[in-house]
Amino acid sequence: MPTILESYQITQILQYRYPFLLIDRVTEYVKDDSLKAVKAVSAGEPYFAGHFPNFPIMPGVLITEALAQASSLMMVLNNLDWKPSDPIPSFHTTTIGVLGNVQISFLKSVLPGSLLELDVKLDWRKGSASSVNVKASVEGSVCAKGKITVMSVDQNTIFS
Repeated sequence: MPTILESYQITQILQYRYPFLLIDRVTEYVKDDSLKAVKAVSAGEPYFAGHFPNFPIMPGVLITEALAQASSLMMVLNNLDWKPSDPIPSFHTTTIGVLGNVQISFLKSVLPGSLLELDVKLDWRKGSASSVNVKASVEGSVCAKGKITVMSVDQNTIFS
């Protein structure tokens, strides 16, 4: 699996940091179409201590968040007209957030030690809103799938 963006490069684009950055690297990106990323699910993740002590599984809400972050990253890269051969874009004032429409089905548990593969594909785009088909898999077995709607917002307008 080739690496297009490492986690330190992702932090230059998205404003997430550990422990809430849930993408470790991007392995594929096609402008205005799709993005593939991975999250190494470590046994040392803080949520495993309480979810659940005798049978640790990654919480569904964090799988959903990882898919939302991958969707957001794809949209930011699309907005910046970035190609994998380009240098990492400089900081910008666009924030991508979930618009409120999240439909995810959970099919299998994600256990510590897994390499969670995140696949996002653009469904439609209208203005600053986009619908993204999402899928999370471990070793080719689908753990979660569905659709997330994301929207770009200029930080200058929401924080002024």
